[in-house]
Parts: sequence; structure tokens; C-alpha cells
Amino acid sequence: MKKAVLVGLTGMTMFVSGLVGMAQMPNQHIFTTKSSFYAGNAKMPAGTYTLRPVQEENDIYMLQNKAGTHSVLVETRPSSKTAKGKGEVVFNRYGSTDYLEGVEASNGSSIDIVPGVAEKLAAKKAAAQPHTISED
Repeated sequence: MKKAVLVGLTGMTMFVSGLVGMAQMPNQHIFTTKSSFYAGNAKMPAGTYTLRPVQEENDIYMLQNKAGTHSVLVETRPSSKTAKGKGEVVFNRYGSTDYLEGVEASNGSSIDIVPGVAEKLAAKKAAAQPHTISED
């Protein structure tokens, strides 16, 4: 009986440690937007999002809303841009439509999102107007 309890406690400790490690993932970015936007070729509604790398894939990130109802994989590339203080999420606006452009982080994990087809088409019609929001 004591052995079963010990094994159970050990397993639970490892599980909780793993959750804490995931919560402190340095390449994870959390932000809230008040308007819809495009990420890659997917239109995402306003809300709170987490952008995190896909395990074993350095250039692919998963963007998912807090409710888990909307998600998309986006291709990224490292960026040399850095934030001054708290991280910032960068969007390009063409007309009235926003496109996720990247994340400027102060910890060296800045990334640029590879533009999707929709953004490339929008860029042919108008110049980008960059704007940022702070990470949560």
C-alpha cells in the first residue's frame, strides 16, 4: 500500500513539474486582441491567444485561442528585432484588415510570421501599417 502511494505521489509530482515547465516556456507568447486578424491564411476572431512552438519543429508555431475553438499552424523564422521591456505582438494592417506579423521579445525568442497568401495579395494593393499590442 505504501509503495502504491509513493508511486502515485511521484507520478503526480512529475506531472505538476511538467505543467510548471510548460507554463514557463520561454518561446510561448500570450496576447489579447480586440479585433479579428489573419494568421497565415486563417482568419482568427478577437480574443486571448497563445503562440507556442510545435515540439520538434523550430519553424512551426501553433496559435490557439484561450477557448481552444480556433487554432492554426504558422510558419515562422527567427527575428533579430527585440522589445524594450515587455514583449510585443506585431501586426500589419492593410486597409482595415490586420495580419499577424511576428513577436518582438526581450528574451531573444523574437519571431517573424511568414506571410500567407491573403497578406501577400493585400500587400500588392496597399502599404503595410505596422502596429503592436503588448503581451499579456
